[in-house]
Amino acid sequence: MNYDNVVNLIVEEIYKKLNNNEVPNKPKAVLLWEDNKAKFDMLNNEFDIMNFDKNVKSCEILIVSKLCMRGLCNLALGNSTSDEERFILKMLMKGKKVYILDEGIEYKRYKETAPKALYNKYLAYEDELKKFGIEIIKDLNCITSKKNNFIQNEEIKKDDCKTEIFKIDDEFSLDLKNKKLISESDLRKPQMNGVKSIIVSKRSIITPLATDFIRIHHLKLKRI
Repeated sequence: MNYDNVVNLIVEEIYKKLNNNEVPNKPKAVLLWEDNKAKFDMLNNEFDIMNFDKNVKSCEILIVSKLCMRGLCNLALGNSTSDEERFILKMLMKGKKVYILDEGIEYKRYKETAPKALYNKYLAYEDELKKFGIEIIKDLNCITSKKNNFIQNEEIKKDDCKTEIFKIDDEFSLDLKNKKLISESDLRKPQMNGVKSIIVSKRSIITPLATDFIRIHHLKLKRI
């Protein structure tokens, strides 16, 4: 077996292990105001489910099981009077997905008896939450059906950060500064047409096959 191929494979395997790529973590889903965690077992295959406590600092999705009238009013006004409400606002500010179960919204229980003006006030508060990006859902399947899109969007964001081709002094360069390991596959891409130089970090590891590719194609290597 070719020595360079062996070295290339070993380096890539070590890199994968260092970055825990062999066992990808499931997105974290936090439950608010829910005592019966078993109700959400259907999400276990897709998400790492946990109840909220003060030690939880962030998550990928937040599921609000119940929302009282005071909580609805506070959130609609961007206010908070509890750790839970502060966490909801924080996740919204971080751009995370927040879902509220429709059946747990307290004011809706009084639709038949509440004064119309008062009921409409809370309805307007709910509309405000929707403007913030909160989704009111009636079925947990709504979350699982959107999970793949969520993962794809996250992967797209990650990929967008890895490479960029730009032009300096009439010369196209491929920016790989954000990659710790530069392999031949990173260089064998259609967008390489016209690229004359590769920019990498001073700490980047370049595999032997990638080094050969750079030499054979007369590419300039710039470490910054």
